[in-house]
Parts: sequence; C-alpha cells; structure tokens
Amino acid sequence: MNDEASFTRMFQEHYESVLRYAWRRVGSADAPDIAAETFKIAWEKYDGFPRDQPLPWLYVTARNLTLNLIRKDRRRERLADWPGEDLSRHAVEQDHAYAVTARQAALAALDGLSDDDRELVLLVSWEGLDLRQAAVVVGCSRPVASMRLHRARKRLRRLLADEPQSVGRHPSYGENAV
Repeated sequence: MNDEASFTRMFQEHYESVLRYAWRRVGSADAPDIAAETFKIAWEKYDGFPRDQPLPWLYVTARNLTLNLIRKDRRRERLADWPGEDLSRHAVEQDHAYAVTARQAALAALDGLSDDDRELVLLVSWEGLDLRQAAVVVGCSRPVASMRLHRARKRLRRLLADEPQSVGRHPSYGENAV
C-alpha cells in the first residue's frame, strides 16, 4: 500500500510533464498513449525505480516509446507510399517551411541537429532539466552532455543566422523557387 501511495504521488507530480514531453514529440493524438505507457512501465519497474529524482527516468522511458512510435510510423509510411510520392511530399513540406514564421525557422534549425543533440537541447530548454538530469536521459556523462550542448547551441546560432539568407530559396530547386 505504501508503494501504491508513493507511486500515486509521483504520478500526480510528473504526469503533466511527461504528457507535455510526449506531445511536443509525437503530437496531441499519441501523447496520452505515450504518457500512459510510460507510467505503466514505471509501475511495473517500481521496485528498482529511482524515487529520489524520477523525472529523468520517466523522460528516458517516454523517449524510447516515442522513438519506437516514430520508427513504426515511418515504416508504415514507406510501405504505403509509391516510389516518388515521398520526394514530392518532401518538396511541399520544404516549400511550406520557407513560408512560416520565426518559430518554424527555429524548429527547422533544430532539425539540423542530430537526434541526440536535438533531444539534449529540448530537455534543457523546453523540459527544464538541469544538465546532469538531461545527460541521464540521453545516456551520456555530464561533461559529454555539456560539450554536446555547447556545440549544439553554437550550431543552432549558425543555422539561425543563415536562415534569413535562405528564405525564398529551396535547396532542391536552386535560386528563388516559388
């Protein structure tokens, strides 16, 4: 009963954070399922669960679940697409990306990072984790996370500085694609 009360308290304290984390990665349709599965796994592994700081562990679990969902969706899309359709859809998405606001430019710059570096930036910036906690989530040491975060932020600044010059140009079409 004590474990159940402790788990309930932990769930109430962290559910919204895990839900927001999943929502930002997979959208509103799948986020509740990711959050529910995360806490199901947490309950199943509660005996060995890090109770002093559970949020990084919960984020690692949610991250693994979202990555599995994304891989599954990509496989499904590849099976459903005819050859060539993916290229035309990519071109349409790119055209749209050049017509959006500064928020979309920042998200596009984030896409220029590796998956792990993007995850590290998002954990620190959006999720509010400190560097040590974020390092646990991405599976590296704090010094490595610190260096990767520094390099990722430097690259983001460079990508964002280049963004105004590329507006109106599509990398697939050359100069001033409309």
